[in-house]
Amino acid sequence: MISRNSAGEITFTIDDREELVGALKEIFATTEIGKLYKTEYFTRESADEDAGKLVGAAMQIAGGPNISIQHLTKALELLIDSGKFKAKNLTQTEQLEEPAEDTRPRDKNGKLLTPQQISWSEMTQFASTATPDAIRQRRHTDHVFAEFVRTNLRREMQEQPVGDAVTPAGQPTTKTRVTHELAEFARKYTLEPTSNLRPKGGFVSLAGEQMPWSTFQDLLNKVTAAGAIR
Repeated sequence: MISRNSAGEITFTIDDREELVGALKEIFATTEIGKLYKTEYFTRESADEDAGKLVGAAMQIAGGPNISIQHLTKALELLIDSGKFKAKNLTQTEQLEEPAEDTRPRDKNGKLLTPQQISWSEMTQFASTATPDAIRQRRHTDHVFAEFVRTNLRREMQEQPVGDAVTPAGQPTTKTRVTHELAEFARKYTLEPTSNLRPKGGFVSLAGEQMPWSTFQDLLNKVTAAGAIR
């Protein structure tokens, strides 16, 4: 039923669907708040729920079921301002999860380490903290670690000065035949704890026996050249 209230506004009851729909269309087409709602808040999925909220708010403003376009317009403003209507493109920043921390290993310049660098770092840490038995066992089961140990040992031998030891000339450039002596040396070398292969007073310990550093270096160069160890 259409009537006029004390303020001179044309009112209608909320069950007058034709008048209600017409009033909403007019609001959405002619008012700034209506245009804003259509642009930033309206979706087909939320249309019915929004209409229910809008009518309910208009009734509260009017104090009863007789409402006007003015009541609906004011209700729309209040619902948007109070956040009851959510913008369809609104980014809910408070619901966004923080990006996971990038804990991938990096070098001192911040560059990601390669898998090979990561593996080398792990083996270095292991070799510096594990017991000699643990290192020896891993050398027999992990060929990559065994190569790591041999490489480090060669570097130490090349860089570490040895008291009165005589450093032999460079490695042979020609292929050396693997004799029984060399094969036996390679076997003992592979089994010996790394700590025993570091020179002390010009000698290393191999299979329980003292060997002059120069002899050890010479045999190591030969078995390496022969390919008996790598």
